[in-house]
Amino acid sequence: YDVHDLIREFLLRSLTPALKSEFHAKCAAWYMKQGTSHEMLIELVYHRTQSGQHEEASEIIVREGRHLVSQGHMELLGLIEKIDANDLDPLVVVKMSQIQGEILALLGRLDDAEGLLNSALTLAEEHADLIIQAEILSSLADVSRKQGHSDVSLERHKNALKHYISLGHARWAARTYNNIGYLLRRKNERNKALEAYGEVEAILKSSTDESLVSSQITLARALIDLGEVDRAREHAMESHERTAQMDDTALHARSQAVLGRYYSKAEQSELALFHYTEALEAMNEAGDVQALVEITILLGEVLQDAGRSDEAMEHYAQALVLAEANDLRMQIGELLTRLGGMAPDKQGRMEYLQRALAVFRELGAKNRMREVQSMVHRAVMGR
Repeated sequence: YDVHDLIREFLLRSLTPALKSEFHAKCAAWYMKQGTSHEMLIELVYHRTQSGQHEEASEIIVREGRHLVSQGHMELLGLIEKIDANDLDPLVVVKMSQIQGEILALLGRLDDAEGLLNSALTLAEEHADLIIQAEILSSLADVSRKQGHSDVSLERHKNALKHYISLGHARWAARTYNNIGYLLRRKNERNKALEAYGEVEAILKSSTDESLVSSQITLARALIDLGEVDRAREHAMESHERTAQMDDTALHARSQAVLGRYYSKAEQSELALFHYTEALEAMNEAGDVQALVEITILLGEVLQDAGRSDEAMEHYAQALVLAEANDLRMQIGELLTRLGGMAPDKQGRMEYLQRALAVFRELGAKNRMREVQSMVHRAVMGR
């Protein structure tokens, strides 16, 4: 609780249910006039739900929910859970359940996320169009990947892809091919992964849609990881130039992060550090917590590759504080793993790795569990 919440709770305890509802309705009317900042929207949703205005609250969640989550407002989950969905339009319920499932996945509650998204998919098959059904399948595929079920994730992505192709939806098709490529890389099926990434390149060549830039950034990073440096350079440079002309700070920061990764692979550490630092500053201004954590991890990797281990550990530790403050479980596990791989003493390595193992066990992320268990074994053996 902050001071605002404490004062509100103190006042509400002395009111009758009817007066409480009237109080919340007046608060909602006041917040309606205060603009659309993230904090104002969260307060508006809260007072809408508390005054019984569930339809109005759900409309805000469907319209603004994903953006609020990207800014770290995980408290939206609790507000969604307070909404009475019985009298809502089924399509609104589907879209709200999508957002709820995505938040649960971010918080590491993967089984809960899968159950909710499966229910949403069943409802969507009755009341929603194909694009929403495909989006839910994509979310389910992401959950399966985090659970370590690569084959299930691949199958779900392929089913979603059929819908995107039939609808001619280039942005979602490109995103899905990128995800399929990632899963195939994890299975060490390099040639098949390159085929999937080739499909992304084909989509990019056939369209100038600005919404595809995000997929081009993801593609560039994947090609770097596969050692296709020349192809990666082309996409990294192009996406950097395109985002510089767009009014999207966060997207431009992502393109800078990938350019930083390219320069890191090309062993141009100073250029890599420049682009990563610029990306971090931009993400900090944009307020995208998840992206900020991910770019901090990338910056740590560059510092580590450059032999600046103390600085790398400092950045990982800062990112861990941010991830823990926003309950980003997967990122917490990844950061603990990196810190465990770098800690200068055996006791420190074991402590970080055991914590990482506990996080991945709780998440049900079996592949990462096995990888961390191998690191624990090496730490025990003193290697």
